[in-house]
Amino acid sequence: MALRTIDVPSSIKKFDLSDSAESLIDLANDRIEAFMLADQTVLENFVTCDFHLLDQTLTWIRENHLMTGDRFCELGSGFGVAAMLAALQGMQAVGIETEPVLVSQSSDLADDQQNTAKFYCGSFIPPEFELQSENAADAEHLRTEDVDVYEAHGFSMADFDLFFAYPWPNEYPFFNELFQANAADGALLLTYRGREGMNLVRKT
Repeated sequence: MALRTIDVPSSIKKFDLSDSAESLIDLANDRIEAFMLADQTVLENFVTCDFHLLDQTLTWIRENHLMTGDRFCELGSGFGVAAMLAALQGMQAVGIETEPVLVSQSSDLADDQQNTAKFYCGSFIPPEFELQSENAADAEHLRTEDVDVYEAHGFSMADFDLFFAYPWPNEYPFFNELFQANAADGALLLTYRGREGMNLVRKT
């Protein structure tokens, strides 16, 4: 199987966000700022993406019927904003995160917003995959010794139609390999790449 790139047009920036999406992003940004300023251990791998661009991209994906189903998974979900934005667009959304404090923050935010996204604490990397990966060394800060989320909660990567992640630049090959090895045929992987914007591929 191969990965086929789908060009995300710059015109998506013209899409208006819904009031509920704007409200969610504003509240999330306030809570993220408060969290970052709090007197606690710094989480070096916690960074946020352009949530407005993400919601516009999700709108474009949905309006162009690019998904084979409606199940969404955020890999390394942090505050869970991507999963919650997907839920606002009618997707069955989950987020997977290794840091318990971030899972707690995302779950609280979802509850306060009456959002249906669900969050699970553990590694989004199937235990058997790391042993096979050719690019694992470039993603060494990603923890795999945590709870096997998939076994614990009875689902697998093959159950989802769209994944979202914000990798570090050196991790792009690892995420593509992870997706190609474990996702279902026809599934989509959306990644935020900073100044390069959004990158979208389909497993074919």
